[in-house]
Amino acid sequence: MIGTQDNDLDMSVEEFVMIRDFILERSGIYFAENKMYLVKNRLAKRMEELQIRTVRDYFYHVKYDLSMREFNRLMDLVTTNETSFFRNEPQLMAFSDEVMPILIAEKMKQKGPRTLKIWSAGCSTGEEPYTLAIQILEKLHSLAGWNVEIIANDISEQVLQRARQAEYSGITLRNVKPDLLTRYFIPVGEAYRIKPDVKMMVKFSHVNLNDPRQISMINGMDVIFCRNVMIYFSDEVKKQLVRGFYNALRPGGYYFIGHSETLHGISKAFKLVYFKNALVYQKEAGPQTDQPDNSPDTDERTAAPASSGAQRAMEMLARIKPVTAGK
Repeated sequence: MIGTQDNDLDMSVEEFVMIRDFILERSGIYFAENKMYLVKNRLAKRMEELQIRTVRDYFYHVKYDLSMREFNRLMDLVTTNETSFFRNEPQLMAFSDEVMPILIAEKMKQKGPRTLKIWSAGCSTGEEPYTLAIQILEKLHSLAGWNVEIIANDISEQVLQRARQAEYSGITLRNVKPDLLTRYFIPVGEAYRIKPDVKMMVKFSHVNLNDPRQISMINGMDVIFCRNVMIYFSDEVKKQLVRGFYNALRPGGYYFIGHSETLHGISKAFKLVYFKNALVYQKEAGPQTDQPDNSPDTDERTAAPASSGAQRAMEMLARIKPVTAGK
């Protein structure tokens, strides 16, 4: 029952498992038993708002809500969305200083409009995709002649709403250098709003990463970022999702995961590339075969350090007519 004064919710282990397994089935997100207190506390206020007195009654309420609105609200409650601009600088340096020059050099060889497609999966409140947009603008100086597509998604409608608002303050901006803050943000009271030329580069949408049908609709990506998201998923969902990412990447595309994450025991389809600043997974060019890793003793295939490849790309860029600066 829910107390009228302190939001004290009675939740048995059986009821926690019932809610936990339902969330796992729908979203792929897994809560261990030590997260029972977190789930209980976050459900208490919502149940009081709905005047639902027992966990079991709430379970049936959310399970049979065909509109999925209550499930989306539940995901808003139980997911953690800690993020910031320019989070994990070494990985972002690998993207901007090593991967981007290679991609730009490849694209500039092509005739017609040059398309660059980036996917920020599990984007939370938008700091990551906006960071990538800023890095791309810093490299290209102007989008003239370029079609840059950054798609960003999350399962939480609440965080997507905040991402679309594109207003930030406090600790989330702590890694933004002053010159970038001036160039790409507009002061709004005590907060900062992303400038329109950055905001227009990012398209936000609601996507459940546990839904293979939704994932299969995304393809031709040059780069996928899915950092510190899969740690919440079961191994089965991780393998399913990584297969989806593999298929969504174009041959030669790059896949960034959290700096403390690994695909060991999950997939052996990717090549592990040693850049100067970070390790990055890559889908090799040429005919591909999806290779989910179902054995615990296999590891990622490794490649030679990529610094020489990045250097060659930089040299090629130096010989090609630079993009006209338009800031």
